[in-house]
Amino acid sequence: MDEQNQEVYERIPWETLEQRGKDKQWLMMGVAAAVVAGSLGFTFVSNRPTLPPAPVTTAAYPGPSLPSALAPAPPVAPPPETAPSVIAEADLYAIDPERLTSAAAAHARWVIREYLAHDGSTDENATLRSLLPTDVPLPSPPEGVLVFVEWVDSISVEELDVGEYRVEVLARYMVSADGGEYQRVEPELFSVEIGVVEGVPYLLSAPSVRPLETVVTQGLGLGAIPDEVAASVEALRPGSQIIGGHTDASGVWDVVILAQGPGGVLRPETIVVGS
Repeated sequence: MDEQNQEVYERIPWETLEQRGKDKQWLMMGVAAAVVAGSLGFTFVSNRPTLPPAPVTTAAYPGPSLPSALAPAPPVAPPPETAPSVIAEADLYAIDPERLTSAAAAHARWVIREYLAHDGSTDENATLRSLLPTDVPLPSPPEGVLVFVEWVDSISVEELDVGEYRVEVLARYMVSADGGEYQRVEPELFSVEIGVVEGVPYLLSAPSVRPLETVVTQGLGLGAIPDEVAASVEALRPGSQIIGGHTDASGVWDVVILAQGPGGVLRPETIVVGS
């Protein structure tokens, strides 16, 4: 041992040794704490659930823009398929059915008026000729016979087929033979078949005469009326002749009278009293 490097102590430096021991003790405690902390951190990290990586998005480069004339047109979606349209029979006849019925009835009345009015006063009747079918002849009245049609009215219309109708026409007319007095003919019933095409009516065949059926009416059961009812009738129609009357459960009286009209003709009328 080198004598120059040898240190001689008069006493042992226990405080220095004690300080060094304490430093070593703190160093060991720090290492142990670091180990414990590392273990806890590893355990915490290893027990956390693993999240999937976030998707990576890339921005597409738009590229150079093309002129509108050269840019491709967007695809056009095909039109939706639809069921084929079915045209109902009612759509083929767009005219109101009531209008067709009215047109058929009016045409039938016109035909019968011209049909009856054709007499010996003229050789030709262009109007009736245009109304009748071409192969149906005109009426042929005796020479000198005159006809005056009083009234013509349609009383029923029956639809035979689409655009075809049978119209019953009631008419009354007067006839004068050889220029004499007119004689009133009893009402006659005619059956007229009319077709309608695009709203225009026409005669399908010559008119036919049908028997006119009338219903025999029953009596009204007229009886005497109270004085107060008779006074009311006299106030309403002065000078009238009371035939009789009948009442209902409500006390309303229907009184039949003979009242004088124009030309002095007495005609029966009904007067209602108590309504």
